[in-house]
Amino acid sequence: MTVHAGLSIRSRLTLWYSLIVFISLIGAGLSVLWLQARLGVARIDEELTAATVAAAGVLRTELNEGLSLEQGVQDLMEELNLSDEGFAVVTASGTVLGSKMARGPGIATAAIATANATPITVAAGSSGARIRAADFIDNEVGVRIVAWKSLAPLQAERRTLERAMLIGIPLAVLLSGLGGLSIGRRSLQPLVEMAVQSTRIGIRDLDVRLSTPNPFDELGTLARAFNGLLDRLGTSIRQQRAFMADASHQVRTPVSVIRTAAQVTLSQPERSVAEYRESLGLVVRQAQRLTKMVDDMFMLAMADADARPLQMDPLYLDELIDEVLDDIRPLAQSKQIAVLAESSGETPFNGDEHLLRQLVTNLLENAIRHTPSHGTVTVALTRTEDCLHLQVTDTGGGVGASDAERIFERFVRLGPAGSEGGGGLGLPIARWIAEGHGGTLVLASTSPLGSRFLLTLPSSAVHPATSTLGA
Repeated sequence: MTVHAGLSIRSRLTLWYSLIVFISLIGAGLSVLWLQARLGVARIDEELTAATVAAAGVLRTELNEGLSLEQGVQDLMEELNLSDEGFAVVTASGTVLGSKMARGPGIATAAIATANATPITVAAGSSGARIRAADFIDNEVGVRIVAWKSLAPLQAERRTLERAMLIGIPLAVLLSGLGGLSIGRRSLQPLVEMAVQSTRIGIRDLDVRLSTPNPFDELGTLARAFNGLLDRLGTSIRQQRAFMADASHQVRTPVSVIRTAAQVTLSQPERSVAEYRESLGLVVRQAQRLTKMVDDMFMLAMADADARPLQMDPLYLDELIDEVLDDIRPLAQSKQIAVLAESSGETPFNGDEHLLRQLVTNLLENAIRHTPSHGTVTVALTRTEDCLHLQVTDTGGGVGASDAERIFERFVRLGPAGSEGGGGLGLPIARWIAEGHGGTLVLASTSPLGSRFLLTLPSSAVHPATSTLGA
């Protein structure tokens, strides 16, 4: 059965429900008719057995009184009256000595003469008859007593059942269809209400959620799943809004500085070379800061969209850290900060070299930025059986307890207002890179004497073929 796609769910459910009820009733009706026929025939066979026993009893009584077989059969026919069954006495040679039938269609003499102990159905009128025989032996008298009964009453019962089914099954299907419509309407009403509620949810109504009368049934489960989707969508939209607001705020500062420097420089018809160089130097620094900020935002945008797959290659993590230290030392020396390195030797690893280099650079730049002059930044790489640990420790002023986790949020800067430096994206990018490699990045400890960041990478990513790495 093909259900038209344009029908409502309630109509389709009703049609399917009615079809299933119809098929079930037809199956049940056919089973009842089959069972009625089997039980009816068995009942008739039992009645035929009782008729032969009754006839045998009367005939034995007559013979015991000293009558001949013929006289005994004649008295049997006169004395025994059966309501629905016919009976006869047949000799071993097939001669019918006598027969009697109260009512019903006649039965052929040949069928009576050939009947045996196994009940069979023979032709008799329009409905047929059931016939069987039983051997009778008494005082060397051997005959067969045959009994039969018309199948007309059984067929009348069957026709009554069929008429009842012809009326009852369509009526039951109709009532089930009406009931299905009512049940479908009541069951799907919460779904209609949920659809109405969902149309009211807009970009400005991120806190509106669906509700159902029963939160624990299937529709309640659907509502909870949809509300969960709305929660995630609302969180994403709020983060996007916050990202745009924070990005606008962060970008505005270097742009304003560049514009102000240019306006001040051009406000006088002539400037000295030193003044021009100072102004252009300020513009260059702010442009570099703006460029780094845009690059970081682009990196985070690609990370959010899963558009930056890792390019895993075998490398030595200790060598990568040494190269980053060589690049970062001029920045540390300009602030008179000592950078110390501790390593447990060669550390092969499988990872994205570009991203890992950026991770280590971000950690070191953050440490140098928050370490005062004559301070120390220490980088320690250790290896255990299960994982690799990279610790970056500074001697800065530490991080407040309330800011320990906020520093990994985007655009969070804990430096003094107006200070130059990053845009608050270095640590979020570093954590994303760590998690992309199956590791973690946390602020392990902090105090007024300094902070320690701990990067943990799984040893399963360690590349075992060290000879290949060195080739």
